[in-house]
Amino acid sequence: MTVNGAVRACAAESVDALRTGLIARAVSYAVQLRRPVRLDVTEAARGYQLAVRPEGYVQLIDAEGIIPAPDGLSIDEGRCRHCRRLQPVTSTTCIQCQIDEPLQVEVPPHGGPIDAPPIPVDATEDLPADLDMVVHLAEMSPVLASVPAAVSTTVPAPELDVDVEATRVRRTATPVLHLAFTTQRSVTAPGRAVIGREPIAKADEHAVTVASPGRQLSRTHAAVEVDRDARIIVTDLNAPNGVELLTTPRRWLTPGQPTVVPIGAKLMMGDVECVVTLA
Repeated sequence: MTVNGAVRACAAESVDALRTGLIARAVSYAVQLRRPVRLDVTEAARGYQLAVRPEGYVQLIDAEGIIPAPDGLSIDEGRCRHCRRLQPVTSTTCIQCQIDEPLQVEVPPHGGPIDAPPIPVDATEDLPADLDMVVHLAEMSPVLASVPAAVSTTVPAPELDVDVEATRVRRTATPVLHLAFTTQRSVTAPGRAVIGREPIAKADEHAVTVASPGRQLSRTHAAVEVDRDARIIVTDLNAPNGVELLTTPRRWLTPGQPTVVPIGAKLMMGDVECVVTLA
């Protein structure tokens, strides 16, 4: 893998695990850039374009260069390089053994073990708009020679060249929210949305009525908005069941206090889970 001219050898116990690790690395860059990262893939004689979202979704880009909404998609998962716990490509710390970058596939310098401390990625790094990340999957035997025998199974792989570059999210003057719920279909909302069973919206708000099988969602439960800097802000509107941010560890939002949450944040509102992204 070559990132902006810096070459890094990669290895994993299988081609699938290697690809999952590379997706995880692309996700880490997408999070820093706060927009999807595009992968131009050539495999054998076939070429196609993929987009990796900060939330971990991997999608085909259509002929017009548009990334469709991620409705119904699942996030790829892989096993921790240390404890083998299954977890999503968005994980920055293993949920079981707490090792950093659990899906890392970059081989440490000087042929160190694959579960050595990860190659640091500066979260404050100012990534350029023309981020160049090139991955080449070829005969894996020479690389795997430096990996412990327990995970050094040689897997012949087809040649795969991946060129990853940052792409700008197509935006209107005001970014648009995409809200994915566990109890109904996803919706999009411009500016500010109020969520509930029967929400009461002001003139500048968009009312989003959500099914709540257990009626644990309040009539007007929470407000979600996005500012011109594409920051997502969530406010618990003093709902009895509150709003819980499903991070590690989980935390409850302070009622009435606007809170900035990351793109792709999962919110638990009563008996409804909502994933908040940008359309």
